[in-house]
Parts: sequence; structure tokens; C-alpha cells
Amino acid sequence: MKSALILTTLAALSVVSSPAIAGNEPQNDGTARSKVKPARLIEFTGDREFLKEASRLRVWRSEVGFTLDVGSDGAPVDCKLNDEFRMNYVNDKLCAVLLKHHTFEPAQNANGSTVEGIYEGRLNFLEIREKD
Repeated sequence: MKSALILTTLAALSVVSSPAIAGNEPQNDGTARSKVKPARLIEFTGDREFLKEASRLRVWRSEVGFTLDVGSDGAPVDCKLNDEFRMNYVNDKLCAVLLKHHTFEPAQNANGSTVEGIYEGRLNFLEIREKD
């Protein structure tokens, strides 16, 4: 009988204290994120080289999506293809072209100092061919 009373009391306390604990957690309303200026693409000069490398590697996709990590100096430091190929050397070769030919204005925090950032992009092979 005592154990049932103790369990009931503990259950009631947990129900009462849960909303109180949840109410004390800080809300993530995104205000800090909105004050960060993301990395901005200045130029990409590797259209022909990317198309040539993709053709040599026999990439048969209409477009390739990618994410570049941009250092605080504005230089890309890492690359990841959104839909990676089974053969890692294909991913490495395409990323090498992307890293070599992108130039960025670095991301800035709320104070205006440069910070690391990311850039997401897509290259469409038909659009690249139409430029020539």
C-alpha cells in the first residue's frame, strides 16, 4: 500500500515538474543565425574544366549538387557532393575542380569579423554547355 502511494506521488511530481523544466529551456528563435552574413560567391571560373573532368570520368548526370566549407579567409577548404558516386576517386576529382576554381567573400558574424561558413551550389551540365 505504501509503495503504491509513493509511486503515485512520484508520478504526480514528474508530471508537474516536466512543464516547469521545459519552460526554463532557452527558445531557439533563430535570431542569432539571422545576424550572420553567409559566405558569398565572388566567382567560379571552372566551368569548362569541370565539364571536361566530368566527361573524362564518364559522369552521366544532368547536374551535380555540392557543399563547400569556406574558411575565414574566403578560400574553400572542404567539399562534399550531395549525391556521391560509388567510386571515391570520382568524388575526389570533381571536388578538386570545385575547390580550385571557387572564390568567396568570407562569412561574417554579428560583430562583422570573418568566420568560417558554408556554400551550397549546383552545376547543371546543359547550362555549362550552352555558355560556349
